Amino acid sequence: MAVSRLNLANTGKHPVTKGPDFFLFKSDARYAYAVGRIRSLENRYLTRQDIERLIATEESEEAYRFLVEKGYAEGEPKVKTWSDLESCLRIQRQEVLALISTLSKDTSISDLFRERYDFHNLKVLLKARYSGQNLEHLLIDVGTVPVEILTEAVTDDDYRSSPQFISNTVQVVNTRWEKTNNPQLIDILTDGEMYKRFSLVIRPFGNRFLNRWLDLEIDLANIKTLVRVKWLDLDTALLTQSLIEGGSIKETELFPLRETPWETVASFFSKTRYAKTVATGTDALLKSDSFLPLEKMADVTLISYLERAKVQSLGIEPLVAYLLLKEYEFKAVRTVLVGKANHLPAELMRNKLPEYP
Repeated sequence: MAVSRLNLANTGKHPVTKGPDFFLFKSDARYAYAVGRIRSLENRYLTRQDIERLIATEESEEAYRFLVEKGYAEGEPKVKTWSDLESCLRIQRQEVLALISTLSKDTSISDLFRERYDFHNLKVLLKARYSGQNLEHLLIDVGTVPVEILTEAVTDDDYRSSPQFISNTVQVVNTRWEKTNNPQLIDILTDGEMYKRFSLVIRPFGNRFLNRWLDLEIDLANIKTLVRVKWLDLDTALLTQSLIEGGSIKETELFPLRETPWETVASFFSKTRYAKTVATGTDALLKSDSFLPLEKMADVTLISYLERAKVQSLGIEPLVAYLLLKEYEFKAVRTVLVGKANHLPAELMRNKLPEYP
């Protein structure tokens, strides 16, 4: 289910003083130039048709030329394999993050979105450490801590030179891991610490748009965890350990749903903004034994919310929304590149695509 981009350019409404989002945004004249710059870039998002064209390409060189044509920086001078195209994606991600950092007048917020990659990389490195697997290909070197330095810290188990949120996360993961040896907890606990970090920075910042976005992120993460634990009949204790604090729906409201019929779960969420997400996702799960529809509906909910930033003319919101919407684009491109590298059929690649604006 695709979500069409909001087209508010010709509505005749003032983007700040009218409409249902009036109380959502906070004007900030410091961002006048920055928002203008972002507006000029929004028409360069890759479209669904562009992704289809990428899927249709036969050779990696052809795909390379297409990505460069669409504004992706040149990566490898000589593209020989589909894996070589990962460099184009990496450079484009670096450029977008660098642009947001340059335009932002609030570095605590812009830095936070780099820290997301620190948490991602830490998660990968801890999984590799505990499993003995080589997961180096999953690292993304655009965080606040260079991958080489973070890798050395995890290898040596020495975090004295790392940011506090890194050492705190490792301590939490190590403590729980020693008690359970459950590999699922690495993802769950690291994500939980990441959202705690986000809450510490975003909540005091007092921006309604960012606060509500964080609520959505946490709530949707908890919904997906609840559905997985319930469907897979996992230990209730895992749900207790996994749910993240700080969303708009309290964990204490979610715990009892583990033992209730699916109809009760849908009924509970029917009174929330997640009614359609849960109803569609759980219905598909019961019929096809797939979590993918729930994942995509969660993306739909987040994308639809981020699209609201298009009505804001002065503020940090359009910068954050642009960055996060580009992330959906990057996921879609990488899905195709990985699919091509592994010789997957086009239809299977389409099924694996994340939800995309």
